[in-house]
Amino acid sequence: MWSPNARDIGGLPTRYGVPTRARALLRSECIDATGLPAFEEVGAGLVLDLRSDWELKQPHPLAGDLVYQRIPWIDPAAEATRDPAAEPGLVDVYRNSLTRNAAHVGRIFTAIAEAPADQPVVVHCKSGKDRTGLTVALLLDLVGVPRSDIAADYAISETNLGLQDAPALSRSHPDTILGSLSYVDERYGGVRRYLAWLGLSETQIHRLAARLVPTDVQAIVFDFDGLLMDTETTMVESWQTEWAYHGLELDLDGFWPGHGGDVSEDRYAVLAAAVGSGFDRAESQARRLAHRDRMHADLDFRPGIRDWISSARELGLQVAIASSSPRSWVVGHLERVDAVKLFDEIITGDEVAKHKPDPAIYQLALERIGVPGSAAIAVEDTAHGVAAAQAADMFAVAVPNPFVTPAAVAAANLALSSANDLSLSDLLLSAGSRTDGRAAGTVSDRSL
Repeated sequence: MWSPNARDIGGLPTRYGVPTRARALLRSECIDATGLPAFEEVGAGLVLDLRSDWELKQPHPLAGDLVYQRIPWIDPAAEATRDPAAEPGLVDVYRNSLTRNAAHVGRIFTAIAEAPADQPVVVHCKSGKDRTGLTVALLLDLVGVPRSDIAADYAISETNLGLQDAPALSRSHPDTILGSLSYVDERYGGVRRYLAWLGLSETQIHRLAARLVPTDVQAIVFDFDGLLMDTETTMVESWQTEWAYHGLELDLDGFWPGHGGDVSEDRYAVLAAAVGSGFDRAESQARRLAHRDRMHADLDFRPGIRDWISSARELGLQVAIASSSPRSWVVGHLERVDAVKLFDEIITGDEVAKHKPDPAIYQLALERIGVPGSAAIAVEDTAHGVAAAQAADMFAVAVPNPFVTPAAVAAANLALSSANDLSLSDLLLSAGSRTDGRAAGTVSDRSL
């Protein structure tokens, strides 16, 4: 490296099961002319200088270079209100600084988010310990690097700079950075919410995380019935009501097919046999569909789904539907909630010869959007949907409908109780870091 306290923060474990990327984010003390030749080998896309005006004793060796930006961590106006007596320890300085200098800190993280994704970012201040330490710690916390590892990286600065015997305010004790991260938890609800409070968008926060954790997801493909909209519940309730009309009770055992096709005729045959000779098929269907349509009048997407779609579009992902239902059914519901234009492609069961768990519909969807299965996420609510997606080499996320048990979708790469359980950013990072097709588990056991 070009200086004693310069280092790459790649290789640290993350919550996504892969280490932080090498040559994506580097930290350092101030770069000087003697170290410039070694530094230039890095090929940085952004060199971010966090020093204040009063620290500039001489021009930065990269001054005038397009990759160089100086955004002082310290806000002079806010600094004028600071009460040093209220900050007896370094952890107190850090904690108050995160809030007091929010306007400048927000600009710092925005600059990192907007930096070229394929080139390293180098962050430095004077010694590369305090302001740089806080910046790096927050980024590592964003991707779930264990806090013990974050503290260990922070503490290296003390050794690199020879500060082991220095006064407490000049050292980098692990408790200082751990206390600062705990403060972010307690006051803001975690680093993601802190960054949002600073003014960063979900897209910018995702870019910060994606700088450290690789993801190559290009598309997200949704099932429709039971997943985008809970038409499974309205369907079951319409059948239960129709059975009750005849004084009968619907037995849901055997009600669900092992595929994604239409089994309405089979269900009417079972009802007809139960009712007997007085059964009028046409009247029964008209009554059941009228009841179902009344329930559909106010039916919208399941919780969290619209947020996922909105975030996907902001990130430039392809968004599609792959449903075993006929096109008229799917598009009709989408038109009712003004959502047709949210999707790049809508592929339906009347376009393929076989239904899920056969992968034909997902293979057609991938062909239409021009994305390989390995770069796409499928979101499903049933076991046969999960099997179809995985057979198409897609990362399968299960959000079971109310009639599917978690155990039934245990083969999914990731299982959620609701789309609200996870931000799309975390979902993309989870899918993008997969190394094989094995199930990745649930939200709780992945600590997302």
